[in-house]
Amino acid sequence: MRLTPESVYQYLHKRQLINEDDVVKGRFMVHPVKTRNNIMKILVQPHNSLFVKQMDTDLVSNNLFLREINTYNFFKNSSEFASIASFAPELLDYDDENNIVITELLYNARNLHEYYMLTKNFDINLAYEQATILSECHIIPDSKTDISELPKTLPWVLQLDKYNANQFFLNNEFSANIIQLIKENHVLQNTLIDLATSWQYTHFIHGDIKWINFLTIEDNGGFTQKLIDWELADIGDPMWDVAGLMQSYITVWLLGFDNNDPSSYKLPEYMQPYDLKNTQSSAQAFLYKYMQLKEYPESYYTTFLIKVMQFTAARIIQTSVEGITYNSKIEANNMRCIQLAFNIMNDPIVALNELFNIKVYDYVPG
Repeated sequence: MRLTPESVYQYLHKRQLINEDDVVKGRFMVHPVKTRNNIMKILVQPHNSLFVKQMDTDLVSNNLFLREINTYNFFKNSSEFASIASFAPELLDYDDENNIVITELLYNARNLHEYYMLTKNFDINLAYEQATILSECHIIPDSKTDISELPKTLPWVLQLDKYNANQFFLNNEFSANIIQLIKENHVLQNTLIDLATSWQYTHFIHGDIKWINFLTIEDNGGFTQKLIDWELADIGDPMWDVAGLMQSYITVWLLGFDNNDPSSYKLPEYMQPYDLKNTQSSAQAFLYKYMQLKEYPESYYTTFLIKVMQFTAARIIQTSVEGITYNSKIEANNMRCIQLAFNIMNDPIVALNELFNIKVYDYVPG
């Protein structure tokens, strides 16, 4: 069964998630959202609306669905994970026959990308809160906690050496071509292999941290934030999540150039707020705050920062290839991303300074 805007009311009513009176009084609106999943925002009343997500029923989608549901079950049933539940929208219902997840729709919420686009304000207090959320999510489960439902899977971009280029995104020659190019580059391939070999299966991680998966919600004159899309939650390396946020600053900037003018390095006027010189203080605030909260010793700073930059490069590659797959074409900005990933992997210390104005020998505030 595939939900549609026409059928979703009957489905929700049958599951007692909405009542007929709301429809009669005109308090029922459906807003489809175009993504790889079938998503609908169900607007009922400001503080009583629904977010409906239906995944496909292939093997990969089934596994992602189960991972998200298992994560919510951890939040609900495990005291270790209970504190993380406050950072996620409330799960209201799920349907494991049709791979449907229904959560609360947070009133007046915008994802970080939308918020930054609207306000052009890279408030460091938001960055501090993002660091706090990730720091508190990154727990090491007790050895007695049953985490067998989490698969301990490497991100696909760290497995390029294990498969042929055309095995990652079937029937997409564009992604296969770019993956083959990456596999043939010794710096990129060897660094990805090193990252896979050194991957730490230690902490609970979100697995897909990026701006669009943070929601900002107006709250008593300020803002709070929530994390959505827990499909890739796992036991893994917490630096992957940290790198996910760092790569958002970079990829939004890089993908904002004019694809029709590959030689130009001038951002269009509407994208100029995303120039790295305008976002560096926010990125620094996030990274420094996370390091402070995790209480890393100063002797670990260099190791941490280099590894985060290498993971950031891997995330840039992943974002670029997934964009190529979704759009079924290779654009100039995709190649900018691959080139910058190469530069970062080739010299992460120089890249850290040039991109984020952070020197590994600087004292980290705390």
